Amino acid sequence: MGHKENYERLPDSELLIMQIIWQSRKAVGTGSIVEQVCEQKDWSRSTVQVLLTRLEERGFIEIKKKGRLNYYVPLVKEEEYLSKETKTFLDQFYGSSYKKLIASLVQRKEITEEDIDDIIHIIKDAKGGEENE
Repeated sequence: MGHKENYERLPDSELLIMQIIWQSRKAVGTGSIVEQVCEQKDWSRSTVQVLLTRLEERGFIEIKKKGRLNYYVPLVKEEEYLSKETKTFLDQFYGSSYKKLIASLVQRKEITEEDIDDIIHIIKDAKGGEENE
């Protein structure tokens, strides 16, 4: 299995296709992928196939053949990719500091009271919830 730990960041076009594959939860056919992509972009079927081929070459997906049809399954978990992306983003923009990231969100008033409460709950859960309210 061509699973690699340090995969590179995907361009938006390939990420869009990966998101469709991740969301499908089972092997998904070319036709279905094209259909879903075309709801958002006016790409041709051949564009989508080029992107699928690239994703396979990068080790993100595996192609399973059923007769003449191709089905695609992810080799990289969405959670793994997202956590790698988040880490890269934090390193690049906030010098690996979660505090700076949260401070910038809060200062720009783009985060609601509700979001802040949710974040506090997530942090408490992560700490093992020893501070029971």
